[in-house]
Amino acid sequence: MSKRPASEYFCVAVRRNYEDVWRMVSKHSTLDEAQAELEKRRSYVGVFNYDNAELRVLSRSKAKEEFGARWEYKPIGGKDDSKTA
Repeated sequence: MSKRPASEYFCVAVRRNYEDVWRMVSKHSTLDEAQAELEKRRSYVGVFNYDNAELRVLSRSKAKEEFGARWEYKPIGGKDDSKTA
């Protein structure tokens, strides 16, 4: 049985100036969609203000390099089904 090739996707990540962690806030199938979402979020004001935050787009493969081979996108507040020993 052969492994299916992993699909590439792109995530918009945010790290606020008072946090040490990157949070993935959206998932997109193309780089152009992710870039558009990043620009949209940069324009947010008020409660969703990203003025004092670092925003970037990460591909699935780049995120795996940075955060570990088992990393996968999970929506914020989503159910975590991972099992830890």
